[in-house]
Amino acid sequence: MKVKFMLPIVWACLLCSCHPSVTLSTVHPDSDKTITFKVDKGTTEGTVTSVKLNIEGSTVANQPGTTLSYTGGAYPAYSNQKLKYTGIAGKSDGSASSAAGWVYIANPKNVFTFPSSNGSNHGYPNSTTEQTGANLYRLDKQSVRNAAQNALMEYANSQDISVVTAANVADEMVAAVALYVDQHMSYREDALNRQVFSDNGWASYSPGWDFPQPADLTLTISGNLTNASPNDDFQGDCEDHAILRASLLRALGFAPWAIWNTIDNPVTHEYNIVLYEGAYRLMDYGRIGRWLQSHSWDSHKSHYGWNETNGPRSASANNHQFLKENTDNFPGGKACNLAWSYEKYYKANCQ
Repeated sequence: MKVKFMLPIVWACLLCSCHPSVTLSTVHPDSDKTITFKVDKGTTEGTVTSVKLNIEGSTVANQPGTTLSYTGGAYPAYSNQKLKYTGIAGKSDGSASSAAGWVYIANPKNVFTFPSSNGSNHGYPNSTTEQTGANLYRLDKQSVRNAAQNALMEYANSQDISVVTAANVADEMVAAVALYVDQHMSYREDALNRQVFSDNGWASYSPGWDFPQPADLTLTISGNLTNASPNDDFQGDCEDHAILRASLLRALGFAPWAIWNTIDNPVTHEYNIVLYEGAYRLMDYGRIGRWLQSHSWDSHKSHYGWNETNGPRSASANNHQFLKENTDNFPGGKACNLAWSYEKYYKANCQ
C-alpha cells in the first residue's frame, strides 16, 4: 500500500518515551503547496501547559494547551531541500521536551537548481574524475526534462490517474520513472555502445572506465544505430539505465540525497537506491515493485554510491562512506535496526 498523505509521526525518544509528536498533512509537498503541521503532547510526562512549533529555527506557532495545528507555506525557497521543524511541549515546572524532524520540499515543475556541467568534452565527462551527476545527469538539457514529463503522462494513463496526482506524489514519480525506463530502454553491451556513439558524432567521448552514457545522449542518440536495426527507443547497459532513472527523477524534483546510483562490490553491476514508500528501496530493471522483497541476486550488494552531490562515479572508499552515511533506511521517521547492507532495503526486512 502506498503512503501518500501522512508522514510517520516523529518519535524523538532517546532513553525514555517523553516527547511530543509532530504529524504533517503530506509526505511529499511541492514547493507551491501549504503544509499543515499538527503538534501534540505525545508521550511527554508531567503537566503540559503549551505546545510550540519551530520551522527552520523560528517559532511560527505557540498555543496554550496540549495541541496545536498550523498551516504554513508555500516554501519555494526550500525547493529540493529539507525543511526542518521542531515540536516543543512546555511543562508546568518550566521544563520542555521536543521532537525534531524534516520534510523534503519537491518542485516537479521544471524549476530546480543544479551544478553547471564542467566536463572537458564540451561539458561531458572525459575522464573518471569528471563522472559527476552534473556531467552525466544533464539536467540542463530539455530532452531530459521532456522525458521526465513523458514518464509522468504515460504512467498516469496506465494507472488511470491524473497527471497532477502523478506529479505530486513521490511514490507515483518513482513508479512512473521505473515504468518508463523499463518500457523504453533495452540492454546493450558497452562494446556496441561505444560504436554507436562513434557512429553518431561522439567518437571523442571517452569517459574512462565502463563508458557511462550521459542521460541526454542516451535519450537522443543511443537508439540511432547505423550498424544494426534498433529494437528500442533507448539502449545501454546497467549504469546507463541507472543514470537515466536518476536523471529523470531529479528533473521531477527529487533532491540528490533521495536518489542514488549504487555499485556493487566487486564492481559488476550498477543500479539505484531511491526514497520510496517512506524508506530507501532498490530500483533496478523492471518496475519498482520487482526488487522490494528479498531475492538471491548478489549483484545487489550495495557498496559504492554516488549522486549529484556525492561523487564522482568511481569505486572508492569515499563513495562507500557516502552511501552508508546518507541512506538511513527511514529518513525523518522510524528507524530500521538491521545492520547496513543491501538487504536493509528489502521490505521483508525493514517495513
